[in-house]
This record gives sequence, structure tokens and C-alpha cells, in this order.
Amino acid sequence: MTITNVFKTTTSAESPLDASRGTETKSTVSDFLTVQSFTNFAAMTGAITAAWSGLQKLIPEASTLWVPYVCAFIWALISILISIEGLKTTIGSSKKLEFGTVLQAIFVGVINSLVLAGAVVGTKLVTS
Repeated sequence: MTITNVFKTTTSAESPLDASRGTETKSTVSDFLTVQSFTNFAAMTGAITAAWSGLQKLIPEASTLWVPYVCAFIWALISILISIEGLKTTIGSSKKLEFGTVLQAIFVGVINSLVLAGAVVGTKLVTS
């Protein structure tokens, strides 16, 4: 298993954003883009909180609330980019990206980013 597969899961061709229906024959999708990801943010909340705290020590201007939001949206973008192959759906005998599927992935990524950044800001406020 490569390190990039740690953050990915398999999904079905019929439902590329549902991690509960995975098959070994389907390309992987980032866990961050699946519906199941709404319930699991502990690792990234901790990672972004730690990164934000470290940045504030190095660059005092990084104490702005925009930093965790930028970090969360960068994570969403990375999640989408590493999932392009897995987001393709089978149409007939070919695999293609469908606008609707990509739009759904972007929507889930945006919502997850907002929730993730909010958790980071809340965690930082509570621990300060």
C-alpha cells in the first residue's frame, strides 16, 4: 500500500461518492469526498490546528482566521485532484467524468472544508 492510498477508499461505479459500496475493481476516491467523511474530521482538524499554531510562531501575521480556511480548501482541492480517476463513471464501455458527479464532489469538498475549518477555529479558541 502506498502512502497516497491511506487517504482513499474504493467506491462503486454506480455511486462514486458512497464509500459503503466499494469494490476492488473500481479506482479509489479520496475519503474526504465521500458522504461518510461528514462524520470523521479528527485527524485533519488536529493537523491543521497544529500547522496553524506552528505558522503563528513563525509568521505572526498567520494568526488571522483565514489561514485554517485556506488550509481546509487546499485539502479539498488536493482531495479532488487525487480522486479524478475514481470520480469517473462507466457509461457504456467507457469511463468518463460526468459534470454532475464532479459538481457533487466539489459541493461535498466545500461543505467539508467549511466544517473542518470551523472545527479548527473552534479547537484553537477552546485551547487558547
